This record gives sequence, structure tokens and C-alpha cells, in this order.
Amino acid sequence: MKPLFLENELPVDDLVRIGLWKDGKAALSPDNLRAMLAGRRTGLVTLENVQADGFLIKQLDVKLSLNRSDSGRISLQAHPIHHEIQSHPLLTEKDKKLLTEGKVASIGKTVEDPNGKAQHLIFEYDAETKEFISYIPNKVQAPERVNGELLTEEQKRAFQSGEPVELSDGTSFQHRASEPNGILSDRIALVVSVLMDGGISYLLLRGLRNLLSNKQPQKDEYTAGFKMALAAMERQQAQKDL
Repeated sequence: MKPLFLENELPVDDLVRIGLWKDGKAALSPDNLRAMLAGRRTGLVTLENVQADGFLIKQLDVKLSLNRSDSGRISLQAHPIHHEIQSHPLLTEKDKKLLTEGKVASIGKTVEDPNGKAQHLIFEYDAETKEFISYIPNKVQAPERVNGELLTEEQKRAFQSGEPVELSDGTSFQHRASEPNGILSDRIALVVSVLMDGGISYLLLRGLRNLLSNKQPQKDEYTAGFKMALAAMERQQAQKDL
């Protein structure tokens, strides 16, 4: 499965304009670049000396994402930190209250798309930018394995919808569109296996944030499954280096 965007599709002019294109490539961390190509938001990125509406802004912290228009044009979207919670036309006051107070991690709604067809969306609240964001669940790539454990189709669908998924060893995780890595977990690191065009690829995700519903400190990542998956990832990398 390909990411939603390819690296050669990046809007170079937009990145140049904000000082994030250097030496022929995007001046972003690997995690932030991967987040953008997957259709998610980056973490907070500090921009310097940005021209906006005729003003020079010395420093601005924003999250970035990519957008593909109906015509296929890809543009860079900036999501600054707002002082007040931004509204959303598709959410009720009750929805917004549940999300902003952390009573629920996400809300699913079926709405009408611009072509008049029913479209199921998942809504989240990004507390850093104080915005509500939405995504189409079937466009989220669910992992094939997490810490070496094969996910069922039901678990994959739950992940795409932002619902918690629990492994046999008790490890829990869920998709989060506002996170650069796209995952929250009750463990601080996971080894995720994803299906790419060239086969299975491993990703070691460290520094994960805790599940919104988990009031306990995150647990150590070194489960038996994590160790085995990490060893498999290292073997794959060693073969690539030959």
C-alpha cells in the first residue's frame, strides 16, 4: 500500500516559501515527513521570518499537512496555535464538549460529501492547535502487525476508526490523526509492521504519547513481542545493508 502522498509530489514552492526546503529536500525530521506523506499532521514546527498578509513574523509554531484538491493539485496547509477553540460546522455543541474535555478520543459521523454521497468521518480534537480535525477511516493504513502480533481484520477496522486495540499481552494502542506517528499507546514504544509495495516494512516508533483514556503511567516497552519484532527489524535492515 502506498502512502497518500509521494515524496516527489511535495509542493516545493510552498516549502521554499517557509524555509523548509534545503539542499533539494524537505527540511523536516523523518517522523514529520512520514506524517505528512501519510496524510497526517506533523508535530509543531518552528518557522522563522515568515511573510504573511504583508507582515514579517519572526517566529511561528505550526503543524503542517498536505492537501490534494479535486483537480489533483497538492498544497501545504499550515495549522497555527489558536488562542481559542475553533468551531466546526459538522459537530454539535455536545460533540465538541465531549472531545475538548477528553471524555471521548474521537467521534464518528456519517455526513454528506460535496457530491451528495454519504461519507463516514472520524473527528478528533487537536489540543495543541485547538482545532477539530477529521479523516476518512478507510484511507488510514492499519498495521499488519504490532510487536510481532498479527492484527485481525476487526482490529484493523477498529484502528482505522480510532478505537483502542489490545494485543494478547495487554499492550493497547489506537490511531490518532493529530499525532505525527499516528499512534497513541500505553507503552512508550512499539514496533509496527506495515505492508508496502516492496513487502513488509518495520517501523520503530519511540516517544509515543499515552492513550487519552489511560490514567496510569505508560508501561515499559520491552515485552517479549517487542523484543522479537525489534530483532526481526534489525535482521531486515542488516540484509538491506549487504
